[in-house]
Amino acid sequence: MVNIRKVAFIFLFFTICFGDVYNWKSHSANILPRKRFEIGLFHPFRYGYSNTLEYSMYPIWFLVMPNLTLKKSHNKLFDYDVASRWSLYYPSPILNMFSREGLGGLIDPNFKVPPMLGLSISLLFTKKLLDIDMTFNSGVDIGLSFGDLDDRINIELPLIYHRLSVFHNNYGFHTGLDLEKSITKKISTLIDFDFSVLPGMNTKKTDSGIAKLLGEYSFEHKALLIYEKSETFRLLTGYKFVYGEYPFGSESRILPFLPLLDTWVPMIELQWGRTFN
Repeated sequence: MVNIRKVAFIFLFFTICFGDVYNWKSHSANILPRKRFEIGLFHPFRYGYSNTLEYSMYPIWFLVMPNLTLKKSHNKLFDYDVASRWSLYYPSPILNMFSREGLGGLIDPNFKVPPMLGLSISLLFTKKLLDIDMTFNSGVDIGLSFGDLDDRINIELPLIYHRLSVFHNNYGFHTGLDLEKSITKKISTLIDFDFSVLPGMNTKKTDSGIAKLLGEYSFEHKALLIYEKSETFRLLTGYKFVYGEYPFGSESRILPFLPLLDTWVPMIELQWGRTFN
């Protein structure tokens, strides 16, 4: 069971790290064509339900962390393609699975994680400029706890800590920019910058101005090289940089990072897509 928990956590960490290693245009305001599906090693399953609506979910995690994302297109605004994205997830089962002592334990077993529901709402604006596909996104994150949530229930690791902290702060905001450009017919590159804040969280009475406004924050940046063999398969490689404010201070890290080797390794993601007849 310990080994299962350890493997589950490693896979969860890589899913969070690579989960936004975008499928074909999943980061943009463009909607997946009707009846087309796409999936990756660490990426969620996406399906084009109609010409204006798509949904996605992590099927492997659904039993221990139910999750669902809907993306809907809207009318153009100043030549920008516009879409809204609604994400809902229930992390309590998997967090209680990691609440144990010893190997595989990431949360003190004396704490019981109450039922929690996370909601993230984003607006996406996409436009092509100078042969670069640009997407701006901005939105709000809401964390609801239906019970007593101890302040010490968290996992102080890059990517995971700030995503769980929204349940302690109840709300947060995020914004980002994605830039994608084709280099050749089959090779392209993507760079993104994402910033999230939890206003007022863990601020001191002496804090003022921008420090009090930001509270705890995180900055994430990713650079990818994409090889698209066909409409049914592509390979991605690159890195992810994370900088954030934690209870122990600020920290930066390039991911994926292998603690046993004390080194960074490039991320590798394989993705598949197909259209149902």
